[in-house]
Amino acid sequence: MTLGQVAVALVLAAIAYAVYQLRFSRLSAFPGPFGSQVTDIPRAVAAATGRVDDIHRQWHKKYGTAVRIGPNAISISDPNLIKVIYATKNAWTKSDMYEPNDVLIGKQRMPNMFNTRDNAWHDKIMRPIRGFWSMTKVLEIEPYIDQTLNLLVEKLDEKYIKAGKTCMMDDWIAYFAWDVTANLTFGRHYGFIERETDVDNLIVDSTKGLYYFAPISQMPWLDNLLDKNPVYRIGPKPTLTGVMYAFGVVAQYQKDIKEKGPPQGDHVDHYLDKYLALREEFPDMVDDNQIVNWLMLNILAGGDTTSAMMRAVVYYLAKTPGNYRKLVDELDEVKLSLPAQWKDVQGLPYLDAVIREASRYNPGIAMIFERDVPEPGFSLPDGRFIPGGTKVGINPAVTNRDLEIFGPDADGWDADRWLQKEGESKEEFAQRVQRMKDVSEFTFGAGNRVCMGKNLAKLEIYKLIATLYSLYDIKLVDPEHKWKYHDAWFVYQWDMPMILSRRSRS
Repeated sequence: MTLGQVAVALVLAAIAYAVYQLRFSRLSAFPGPFGSQVTDIPRAVAAATGRVDDIHRQWHKKYGTAVRIGPNAISISDPNLIKVIYATKNAWTKSDMYEPNDVLIGKQRMPNMFNTRDNAWHDKIMRPIRGFWSMTKVLEIEPYIDQTLNLLVEKLDEKYIKAGKTCMMDDWIAYFAWDVTANLTFGRHYGFIERETDVDNLIVDSTKGLYYFAPISQMPWLDNLLDKNPVYRIGPKPTLTGVMYAFGVVAQYQKDIKEKGPPQGDHVDHYLDKYLALREEFPDMVDDNQIVNWLMLNILAGGDTTSAMMRAVVYYLAKTPGNYRKLVDELDEVKLSLPAQWKDVQGLPYLDAVIREASRYNPGIAMIFERDVPEPGFSLPDGRFIPGGTKVGINPAVTNRDLEIFGPDADGWDADRWLQKEGESKEEFAQRVQRMKDVSEFTFGAGNRVCMGKNLAKLEIYKLIATLYSLYDIKLVDPEHKWKYHDAWFVYQWDMPMILSRRSRS
């Protein structure tokens, strides 16, 4: 066969494939953006832009509640299907989009508890530590958060109150989120706040990893040619950085205990202490590798997701003076002891409203949580059938703007939506807010793979916001200034120049 004949054959094959996908595929009933019926390139490009949250919302406004975003992929926007796709029992399996998160050590790919597609393995590994993540158990480590909060306030006073400089709040919120994660995990800070910088480029490396993951996860086979290439690796390896850091901390901590004995006095067990103690109860399971696997839950997601939601609170409060005033009035009325304690802030309605609105309007994770449809498939409420083996999922950045759930102004920020409306009965208010909570908390996932750190993130955010706004007036240097952000699975925001001044606490 000549080269010309080969070229003709390839062209004809491509045409035949395109015609099949457009007219005869099992998913041909689902509309979608141009090209998505024959290739995953459009959704990979969308992810690479850093605005995939907005692009997905536009697609659903144009094409409806079920959009074909790839030859074998459907994006869903119906909030009622969250409990179907992300169930606790008979859970649907994660799709292969998560495989680029594997760590390659030598020639071996190592999945982690976040990205594993093996639900049975995930349940087995999580069972020993699941109890540590209830709010009751999380509150045991509240003193570690207080330590980091005190350090942050000391540094903000020193640099921005006494010196009167402009404060880039996006940086300091990230420093706090990462340092507090290290403190409650290992009992020591990374050193971001103290050194006023990204120590060892941990944040930069993590960000690069997600900038890679976002587009590559839409075409995960590319990862085998790039970052997991056995001949020459092309791509960032921040997860490996975190793994090796954790191994080093675990080894050093055990060495210190062996030489000096266990911590004494008023020591509060951090997560490394809790996991090491499991060796006696689960000797066949718990070794250094398993402990590091558990610690990676904190290292991988502890800083990025919480800092995204904290930044959203600070930015949008600066943009909405009415919401800002209501929050500080509430804090002034209760006169919190500082740093703010969970027992004092958990029942503050406007603090809760502001933080919930931030999580809704600018969720910390804003891409589709993909699952594989199990055999034999399932039918949508409108009767259309999605066959088994199809990738489906929901982007919380889409459902968080659902007009039926959040009202006709869902595309705008307003913390007051979480308050009782005039003429609304208590029962109506409770039902409306509960529905909003059910949908907006999908930011943390749902079902058997819901984020274990959900309560911890909530604790950190409520304490930080209550403490900062009790102490400081926080305003944008220019009220018209707009931040920058990039959605790469986690949402990264930056360029938040703020002026801080001490508030009177009479």
